[in-house]
Amino acid sequence: MCGRYSFTRVSSDDKLNAVNKYMEKNYPGAYKTGEIFPGDIVPAVIDLKGKIVAVPAGFGFPGYQDNKLIINARSETAAEKKTFADCLRDRRVILPASGFYEWSHHDKEKTKYLFTVDAMQTIYLCGIYKLIDGAYRFVILTRPANESMIEVHDRMPVIVGEKEVRPYLADRGAAAEIIATASPMLARKPA
Repeated sequence: MCGRYSFTRVSSDDKLNAVNKYMEKNYPGAYKTGEIFPGDIVPAVIDLKGKIVAVPAGFGFPGYQDNKLIINARSETAAEKKTFADCLRDRRVILPASGFYEWSHHDKEKTKYLFTVDAMQTIYLCGIYKLIDGAYRFVILTRPANESMIEVHDRMPVIVGEKEVRPYLADRGAAAEIIATASPMLARKPA
């Protein structure tokens, strides 16, 4: 579930371009673009002492066995899980993306789809983060799929609009409300 997404270096979207410009100025060459896989270092947007900034962060928390990464957390139960509770309370992250990928679990061919909100619009994936050995690491929050996603998969990432980014990052109460609200309708195409 939401194990890959897309972050492009050059975009027609001003928001993705602003994140890229900030990252190149402050962390040149320290992050990956294109199709993002678990373990990759990518731009992550956090609230750092009241200022919204982008930092390089690794996709996934270390797992408990065989070096497997934990890449998702169920938004409905994250507050109850030892691994995620303090992160959800105090360390929320936004992953800007141009889309995310999911494979159909309802057909034998496992078709890969790219999901977007709009071809010109940034998707803001909600997550939580930790500092592990001095490096930022994140997981993506998921929720039950809405009507635009359910034909392909029963889960989807928690997605917010641009106006919800700051409240999600900076306000614990607002974040809880945002997570509980319906996600936007998505467009999909085979990838």
